[in-house]
Amino acid sequence: MLDGDLSRACSLLFGPGHALPAELGGESWRRELRDAWRQRVLESHPDRAAVLGRDEAELEEEFRSLAEAYQILAQASRPDREGAPRAARPPRREPDRPARAPVDHLHRGSVPRRPLLLAEFLYYVGRISWRNLVEAVAWQRGQRPSIGRIAVEWGHLSEDGVREVLAARRRAGGPGTPFGEHALRLGLITSGQLLALLGRQRRLQRRIGEFFVERGILAAAEIAALERELAAHNGRFRRPAAGAA
Repeated sequence: MLDGDLSRACSLLFGPGHALPAELGGESWRRELRDAWRQRVLESHPDRAAVLGRDEAELEEEFRSLAEAYQILAQASRPDREGAPRAARPPRREPDRPARAPVDHLHRGSVPRRPLLLAEFLYYVGRISWRNLVEAVAWQRGQRPSIGRIAVEWGHLSEDGVREVLAARRRAGGPGTPFGEHALRLGLITSGQLLALLGRQRRLQRRIGEFFVERGILAAAEIAALERELAAHNGRFRRPAAGAA
């Protein structure tokens, strides 16, 4: 892997000016990397658009770039990668019970005093691990149909129109701007159509609680009970409606 790729990924995940350590295989660096990724997920996940007050489509592209940067750095930081020192590994111990989803670490602190999404809440109350959270977010995003596909199905764009938008995005330097924004700039769809397309895309994705049920991490009844707890939690921090006493 080129040093330039690592430096760009580091700047994207940590911010400009953050230097790569001399040894990427160290445990302290890997812990720093995990902490930075966890924070960036909370700052940029598209499902937090309303909470963050940002455009969901913009956050989706930002999140994708951050995820790619994290994967580049995580791959380069593996202790057993080519050229890196191999740490002695303890003998593998067979589990006493069937293994569940891989666990990275569990949250041990308090629950943030702000509105949360379901997967965040499950993590902060200690019901899922951090890795479970990241995998669930990636799984849910993978269920979303593309804006271009929905636009074609609704008759807002033709197949040629989709290719025109993709070509314009490539000329602009890649996926930095979301597909829908490019289509809007080209005059191929209206702002109202874009909002409808984004809403449809969001409704078509599967509920994130299904991930934990399918993986055997939580039962459906547990998810339902935790959703009620989440509603009560978020109700304590919801802003009052305009004009309310």
